[in-house]
Amino acid sequence: MLEYAYLSTSALVALARCDDDCLMTDDPSRVRRLALLRWAVLAVAVLASAAVATVAGFAAYLFSQGYSGGGDPQSAAPLAFPLSFLVLVVAGLPASFACAAAWIGYAAVARKTCKPSK
Repeated sequence: MLEYAYLSTSALVALARCDDDCLMTDDPSRVRRLALLRWAVLAVAVLASAAVATVAGFAAYLFSQGYSGGGDPQSAAPLAFPLSFLVLVVAGLPASFACAAAWIGYAAVARKTCKPSK
């Protein structure tokens, strides 16, 4: 009676790992999700790069203002020079770390979504 219900352990392991040749290994929804994730991480990486460029440009502007203050005693130019370094440390370093993390994440997702060459 129980003879027809017997499955070998190798068949059960193959079903658990989806090693059967008849099963689809490339799930289109998984590929679509990875492609969508790749585009989202790319957008974050590009925005983070733009943020780093903006912070660096503003710090360069403050740095140049510190040198070209002139002789006016009411000028804020003496504050601009140290403020440029403060902007780089407080806003530039975290933005650059976020940018690096976003590009590393994009590289990892892009590596996952590429098809391996046979």
